[in-house]
Amino acid sequence: MGDHGPPYQHMMQLMAPAMNDASPVNQTLTTVTAVSTQAKEEELEPDDEQSVAEDKKLEYVYCGIDWKPFLPTALVSSTVAGAICVFLIQIPIICRATGMREVALYTTFGVLFLITLGCMMYTINADPGLSRRTRNVSHDIEEGLPQRAHKSRQYDHPIRRYDHYCKWVNNVIGLLNHREFILMVGGFIAIALLGVLMDLWVAILLAEEGSLDAEVAVALHLGYSVALLAVAGPIMKIHFGLISRNELAQEWRSNQHYVANNTSKGDNVYVEELSDDEFNEIFDRGEFIYDKNRNPFDHGFARNCLNFWCKPRWPADSSGNF
Repeated sequence: MGDHGPPYQHMMQLMAPAMNDASPVNQTLTTVTAVSTQAKEEELEPDDEQSVAEDKKLEYVYCGIDWKPFLPTALVSSTVAGAICVFLIQIPIICRATGMREVALYTTFGVLFLITLGCMMYTINADPGLSRRTRNVSHDIEEGLPQRAHKSRQYDHPIRRYDHYCKWVNNVIGLLNHREFILMVGGFIAIALLGVLMDLWVAILLAEEGSLDAEVAVALHLGYSVALLAVAGPIMKIHFGLISRNELAQEWRSNQHYVANNTSKGDNVYVEELSDDEFNEIFDRGEFIYDKNRNPFDHGFARNCLNFWCKPRWPADSSGNF
């Protein structure tokens, strides 16, 4: 296999040393301690090393300052500023022009902004689904880590149902905050679409009134809405496809479920078995083919979506293998 991208590697099963003490309690506590220590000493998986290299290329360094840690603050601040603009300028102008009740628009947009901001704050601050070791020997110690768990450089413990690291929230997206992340992105798209429509409408109304200050504010908000839609739209498009196939972003990036036809090795060949040159050539042509048979978690569109939104994630013994 070439060096174009290492295949996904499941977390290796951790083995605790044999105990001389026959006490089951002592054996359990010592096993837990040994496993936790070994997990912390593990090196990053190849996929994480690749992520580090990619992050270095995407560093937001200006004037000697790395602005990347400030991206979550910028995201929250811009959303709040956009909400203030909508509440103070767009809604009053539209209601004056149409006779609509302000309370209806304030309530609608208030709920939309609160849900989006709430999901954003949760996604930023939540535990993404750490595989913690406790005094009770759990399945991840006795049987090895869950199949979809993955280690991130941001945490000492692997993340159950690891999807990806998002620089905009400076957190890993995993078992416990994946749904909130999707709701957040969906909220941004709704805010952006409604913002563009409102801004264009209000711009026409302001052109008749000649209010320069309001026109400047609306123009800035229109630019914000277009930029937000340009960022959030492609993200949602990718994740809609992943959810419909029950494929995690980490698995997608590492080409776990993709094959190619008309290769030097024949048809239906796993792409990671191709040489570097052939891999790159087929990749550039966009001819990687998703193979449902390689994804044991893909049960069809309807069940995949149902599992994503309705499957319980909070039980302590939830492995994320669904």
